[in-house]
Amino acid sequence: MMKRRDRRQEMLDLLAQGEPLGIHRLADTLAVSDETVRRELRLLEADGLIERIHGGARLAKSVEEGPFEARLHRNAAAKQRIAAAVARTVADGDSLYLDASSTAFHVAQALKGKRDLTIVTNALGVATELGGRHGNRLYLAGGELDERYRAFFDPTARAYLAQFRPGMAIVSTESVSPDAGFTDYHVGEGELCRQMIAQSRAVTMAVDASKFDRASIVAVASFAEVDRVVTDRAVDPAYAAVAAGVDWMAA
Repeated sequence: MMKRRDRRQEMLDLLAQGEPLGIHRLADTLAVSDETVRRELRLLEADGLIERIHGGARLAKSVEEGPFEARLHRNAAAKQRIAAAVARTVADGDSLYLDASSTAFHVAQALKGKRDLTIVTNALGVATELGGRHGNRLYLAGGELDERYRAFFDPTARAYLAQFRPGMAIVSTESVSPDAGFTDYHVGEGELCRQMIAQSRAVTMAVDASKFDRASIVAVASFAEVDRVVTDRAVDPAYAAVAAGVDWMAA
């Protein structure tokens, strides 16, 4: 039997795919009663994680964009598989930029066994996971803290990060589409990621399947600017056409 916590997370994961879902469909997918779904939706709504609509629910906008803790637990299993795959591309002694995404936090956890890394980041969580470990050198941008993202995006942070030229930027975005490329909701995050993509020698995009076939308002990168995509989605013809020359790694 599915534990209640797991059921709530699976409901959030289903809603995170972008479309509102009806109570009957959620009940059928989770193999529970309509009343069980209604009860769980009431609790999720009280927590501010979903919005009720007639006959169903959709993910709350506040969850779509943050806060960090909510994003961290969304599609966590997929993000952890992606993080493990990214970690296998990193060698001891490499220099990396890790962004402030929840996926990058999972990547930081997956990198704990590596040694002598040089990590550049604007994310408190990444700094906590990798700083002071196995001879790592860590550089954390400062400035005004964005509490929702637990990270720094302001001009002070961008000016500090301007001096670094990492070997690899590891970045995740909220949305991916063949036409728009990699996009995000947060203007500051998008600007800082664009900066670090330009300053890094190679770029890895780590994005789970729920991010695809969507476009957000802030441009981060085109497929031409990316060297590797690590995801739990197989490449299909629409993406193969725009991602020619990109290493598409399935987690």
